[in-house]
Amino acid sequence: MKTSLVITDVTRMQEGRVCIAGYDRHRKCIRPVLPPPGIHERTLYVNDGVAVFPFAVVEYDLLQPVPHPPHTEDYRYDPASIRFVERLDEKRKQVILTRTVFQSVQAIFEVPIYSDVGHYVMDGQGPRSLGTTQPRQILKVIYEQSPEGKWKYRLGFVDGDGTTYWLTVTDLAWRYYCDYQRQNGRDPKGITSELTTALKSSQVYLRIGLARGWKEYTDRCFIQMTGVYTFPDYLNGRTFADFAPKLDGQATWQST
Repeated sequence: MKTSLVITDVTRMQEGRVCIAGYDRHRKCIRPVLPPPGIHERTLYVNDGVAVFPFAVVEYDLLQPVPHPPHTEDYRYDPASIRFVERLDEKRKQVILTRTVFQSVQAIFEVPIYSDVGHYVMDGQGPRSLGTTQPRQILKVIYEQSPEGKWKYRLGFVDGDGTTYWLTVTDLAWRYYCDYQRQNGRDPKGITSELTTALKSSQVYLRIGLARGWKEYTDRCFIQMTGVYTFPDYLNGRTFADFAPKLDGQATWQST
């Protein structure tokens, strides 16, 4: 089934893999998926140009829905079918985000949210795993190195219900932007301050999603931030590809 999607989420996973999601013309959220090992970042490029990125319209040949609540959006696709159609302008970008907004994080998932080791919902529950919300308040961007040497990407905000969240940002462009700035001599504290100021002075839309359970917590789907979008655009029209390390054995930056 040939389907055009407005891409709203391109998120970083492990080992060079990514997760993609978008909306069809009926505003149905669809997450194109492949069997393990999943989707590699290199497949976002077609003929040496980036084809799959936020607010690109991309055609997929969708083959079979494979939902598992809360990840009800999953749809297998033919990996050879990807075709870039067009790129949305700023006005159309804001329209798609506004039309997918929920009042709060709780309203997106519609099931209990637990907050002990992070924020999560239980696997097997809920009508969806992705949605958009507009924060009532931006608290602070965190971009810092852990004692183990890994870089942490987090954002604190207050949602429309007045609930405070500190979430890991898995947005590929956000991570590459931070790493690129650091690799080019910017102090991480300066990057943090600049982004915090940019978000506090902009109209912000946050894409909120659920990770899948893993070995340590097989029954928990942790809440993460799959997209950070601002008007005006903090990226000035650029995409993750403008900040990305080179692939396939070429020189890379080690982003974690």
